[in-house]
Amino acid sequence: MAKRPPSIKQVADAAGVSIATVSNVFSGKKAVTPELAEHVRAVAKKVGYRVNRAASNLRTGRSRIITMLVPALSDPFFISLVTELERRAQVDGYDIIVANAQDDLEVERRRIAALLSWQPAGMVIVPCTDKMPDQLLEVRNELPIVVADRGADAEGFDTVRIDNADAAGIAAKHLVELGHRNVLIVASNLSLEPIRERCRGARERVEAAGGTAETVEVGPDPQKGAEELARWLDRNALPSAILGVTDMTTLSILTCLAERKYEIGEDVSVVGFDDYPWMSARRTPITAVQQPIDEIAESIWTTLKKRLEGETGAPVAEVLQCDLKVRASSRRISKSGDPEGVTESRRRA
Repeated sequence: MAKRPPSIKQVADAAGVSIATVSNVFSGKKAVTPELAEHVRAVAKKVGYRVNRAASNLRTGRSRIITMLVPALSDPFFISLVTELERRAQVDGYDIIVANAQDDLEVERRRIAALLSWQPAGMVIVPCTDKMPDQLLEVRNELPIVVADRGADAEGFDTVRIDNADAAGIAAKHLVELGHRNVLIVASNLSLEPIRERCRGARERVEAAGGTAETVEVGPDPQKGAEELARWLDRNALPSAILGVTDMTTLSILTCLAERKYEIGEDVSVVGFDDYPWMSARRTPITAVQQPIDEIAESIWTTLKKRLEGETGAPVAEVLQCDLKVRASSRRISKSGDPEGVTESRRRA
């Protein structure tokens, strides 16, 4: 006969607390002090107790599951967003089930069907394209859904995103103030509105200063992007500055320049997008646009939580601002057109 799993009563007895306290720790129904919650969870782990969400949902008639779909878990930005949302959901007694659409519309369709089969309390989605999936259009009046980062066609949904044009615009403004007038903008996928908006914001800043800003589309894969950028450099002169408008295109830029043995900050200035610890841990730290990931996650969860608690009303459209972290990869251009302190021999054609 199979051994029965530990019960909530066994956890309560082992922890020296009431069954209600254990229930509150795992359901989030009532507040429990962090110290007590940590003690109960540690005891539960020791005795091998696992929450039976299906049984809990049947008893309460309410799901404690939030589903989340992102285009690619290979992208550090989406991993960071998942991590921050999981932390907030857990505090409120919810679990998050995450699916990866692999930047593929057919996979996205199958993943949405699978996630909806869990009958979740709510959903967070970063669509693969600007268009909202038909499956979600069908359930938007029944299921709380927050659309993050993308979703130009998300009318009728709560949305949280950054001001994309301004985000890239502040990076281009920084380069212009350093004297750069020949800037290459490296984009991943121009079929996405956020990417087009970033390119537009950067281009307008450079052109307003009398400069030129050309855009090259290299795709979301860093290695393939590096190869595409290398092909562009084979046909064109090296610009004084290169701006990546995603974290993946930033990696493409750095890979390509490293393979060609260009010195970042000396031969060419570089500004990236999304700020991660490795950008500061380089010999030449990277200037980067910093998305407010904590603020984005907080806004998504606050919006979704209000809907879970029954709040109605017009869809929320939250737009957040980014910062620029200035480091050594972007340098001032001298009157001769070279980075200050760099001789002509340091420049490469």
